Amino acid sequence: MVTLADLLILLLTFFVLLISMSSMDKKVFKRMFGAFPYSLGVLNMGGSVSSQEKNEGLIVRPVAKSRSIADLAALRKLSLPLSKLLDDLEASAAGACLTASVIQDDLCLDIDSDVLFGTLDAALRPSAERLLSILAAFAATQPGELFVEVYTDNFPLHTEQFADNWVLASVRGSVIAGELQRRGVPESRLALSAFGPDRPLVPNDTPEHRARNRRVVIRLAGWYSRLKEQPSGGENAARH
Repeated sequence: MVTLADLLILLLTFFVLLISMSSMDKKVFKRMFGAFPYSLGVLNMGGSVSSQEKNEGLIVRPVAKSRSIADLAALRKLSLPLSKLLDDLEASAAGACLTASVIQDDLCLDIDSDVLFGTLDAALRPSAERLLSILAAFAATQPGELFVEVYTDNFPLHTEQFADNWVLASVRGSVIAGELQRRGVPESRLALSAFGPDRPLVPNDTPEHRARNRRVVIRLAGWYSRLKEQPSGGENAARH
């Protein structure tokens, strides 16, 4: 009985402490939590913070704007060599299978993979010879690193030659890089990326969408930034 009485007294004391704490001075309570906006960024308790206090220690940096140019007419104005490349592709009937765009500072030449290779094959089609010859002639005159990016669809692939889509993409990339090197692009400038079914443009839910995802991208890194350094394209780029 004595132990039970002690327990009840302790519980009673605990509840009394809770009640006493719930009747804290509101002014003290506000001052205590009012300090948090300056250190943790929480809202002030019913007050306001002056603009000078808000901006104290704030470092404002300009936001870098992303650059994306896909219009062919605008791209032709950027660079005479690029304009000649597009003209040569149209003259060889290869322009329809290539899409040119500028993403950030890189020039991206997106090629339909079915024009270069057969189905589930890494051997170049005869029609790809002329296309790669024109691209190599252009790339050889442009400085900077040249990335060869190969993409496939998500069709389950497992053959004696290709264990999966990533192997197929890597072999195709090696073939393209070898052709560019044979046609004058230094090996030190070439870099290969085999993405396989990763990073599709559209969902692989229809034959048309899968065909769009099968592509090869020739990417010239830093191409846009170097336009001002080139006499042939700097003036046009500045006006653009």
